[in-house]
Amino acid sequence: MKKVNKGRFAYYIAEPAAGKGTGLTVIFYHGWGTCAKNYLDLAGKIAEEGYVAIVPELVYHDTRHPVENPFRQETVQEYFWKTIFESIDEFEEFMQELGILASKTIVAGNSMGGFIAAGIMARHKQLGGLASINGSGSFLLMERVFRKRDRRPGIALEAERLWKKYDPLEQQIPTAPVLLLHGKADQTIPVEGQMHYYQYLTEKNGFQNVQFKLYEGVNHQFTDAMAADFLAWLDNRNQHELVLKELVSPCISQEIKELLGYVTSLEKIESEYVKYLDAANRKLYGFELEGEIVSCLGVEFQDGNQIEIKHIAIMPDAREKLIGSSMIQAVFDKHSPYVMVAETDQDAVGFYRKNGFTIASLGEKYPGIERFWCERKMVVEQTPIS
Repeated sequence: MKKVNKGRFAYYIAEPAAGKGTGLTVIFYHGWGTCAKNYLDLAGKIAEEGYVAIVPELVYHDTRHPVENPFRQETVQEYFWKTIFESIDEFEEFMQELGILASKTIVAGNSMGGFIAAGIMARHKQLGGLASINGSGSFLLMERVFRKRDRRPGIALEAERLWKKYDPLEQQIPTAPVLLLHGKADQTIPVEGQMHYYQYLTEKNGFQNVQFKLYEGVNHQFTDAMAADFLAWLDNRNQHELVLKELVSPCISQEIKELLGYVTSLEKIESEYVKYLDAANRKLYGFELEGEIVSCLGVEFQDGNQIEIKHIAIMPDAREKLIGSSMIQAVFDKHSPYVMVAETDQDAVGFYRKNGFTIASLGEKYPGIERFWCERKMVVEQTPIS
């Protein structure tokens, strides 16, 4: 464990033992009025699971201009959301300082840190996962809850616009795994905010890759049981990591033959595979899960730093594991195209839309069959103007 001061950031880092690393990083944000040092034991346990663990010092806390009397009601009301919003805003710069891939990074946090992690995930959906413990991804609702509890006036319209700028409910839903843990008897951050976020993900948007667990009789505490469940989720997340491999064998495997058979006619399987071998501007990737190829994605490199998806297929017994998003993100990370495009039918439009593609109808290219053009541009992160 060591402390690092880099630019305007300070953080603690724990690294796994040599040869034990997973290649993934967990950034864990602490709660209001506490400090990064309080989470060093947890960081050590995360590192034991094979992850690089990073616990940042937060603005208005630790050594970054800490406020006086942090639990004074007026101080909480003034700085709680400022800390959250500024931590979200500075995340892109923090990642640049760390020099790590977003898709290999999981953001997590407890209490206020859970809010921060959820807000970051909403802005950076290419991240590898989110764990919010005793927090919430429903910002505007929680501010209304806090004001009602404190007997303060409602939110003015202009202030509401500020919350909406950061509220995960006003942005795209995650595509990576999400873990939500909360004490059912929490009096500090009432559980209704976490429940509202869960319902938003699952019921309103049909997002399935989320686990939500409540702890009976637990107030605002990060218990040993929560820590154990968080570490177990990380371990499971690592075991189900997709491995990308370029397919270059002159002989098509039975698995790839089966996969291509789902997205092209049987008589064209062999010729389509050969195109990937012979054409300099084409590549076919296989994706392994627990040592077995479960999906493939074929792309064509075009002018203007554009990549077109030509084929994408997943084995039937792996389709419930929601790995399609990870496949697309893996190719994005590998090649950094300005834009990725695909032509598809009505059945797949929802999949592409959930993965950040804009959709335009191409009309009936064939009698009675409407086709769609899907396009996703590289996200250029910018700090919002306050």
